[in-house]
Amino acid sequence: MLNIGTIFILIIVNFFIVINYSKISKLINIYDTPDFKRKIHKHKTPLLGGLIFFLNIVVYLFLLVIDFISIENIFFKNKYELIFFILIGFILFFIGLYDDKKNLTPNIKLFLFFICLMSLMFLNDEILISELHFSFINKIIQLENFSYFFTVLCFLLFINACNMFDGINLQSSTFFLICVLFQFLIAGKSNFILFLIFPLISIIILNSKGKIFIGDGGIYLISFIIGYLFIKLYNQRIIINSDTIFLIMMIPGYDLLRLFVERIYKKKHPFSPDKLHIHHLIYNRFGY
Repeated sequence: MLNIGTIFILIIVNFFIVINYSKISKLINIYDTPDFKRKIHKHKTPLLGGLIFFLNIVVYLFLLVIDFISIENIFFKNKYELIFFILIGFILFFIGLYDDKKNLTPNIKLFLFFICLMSLMFLNDEILISELHFSFINKIIQLENFSYFFTVLCFLLFINACNMFDGINLQSSTFFLICVLFQFLIAGKSNFILFLIFPLISIIILNSKGKIFIGDGGIYLISFIIGYLFIKLYNQRIIINSDTIFLIMMIPGYDLLRLFVERIYKKKHPFSPDKLHIHHLIYNRFGY
């Protein structure tokens, strides 16, 4: 059930972030500099989106500690499940933050993602996808021992698809907002999801003006959280069919598949940077 006090706190926190984004950016000192070979923007821009999400989640944890809000069983059965979730999310965020600063190689990032996600699977088997239900067939597909690999694969594909999808103002933030609004509506208006909606609105306000970008840290954290929540809603049969989730997530996924096929065909690494992303193609055709 929604807590009005929570909404008020979120408004205050995110209003403070929006009006002080420039000072926070200088404090963090992580920027995306123009690269005319594959980037569209022309000015050095702070990568602040991930930190905005991070700060909102820290506020969520603080409110839990002081018992202002309680853990919602729909997503976390106990505090240990929440701790594992937050821990992995924060590790992914800091991997992305380091990647924003130093540019990790794709192979190292994949290895680190794999270790983090496999650790989550072993710490919390509630997040495993053990069976697939489809609206167009009556049979349930049991994954059995394949569950661990399939669940990690789904996370990896979605995180990397979202990372490739990010490249022009409002594209990723709008997609993420659609995902969390859908989750908010079907999860019974969760307080926890409010801590995703408000930072996304803050990001959209700043990103629409070209003031900030989400950055790899933000993309890794947000896509991990969205993927996690979709699996929890699916495993609890709140979302009944796998294809419902696929339809929501498919645009970044199709772009990932198209890029992989094209790069492999050209004998390039699947994660090698280029200007063939969907936002590049639309930008070249129609302009900003």
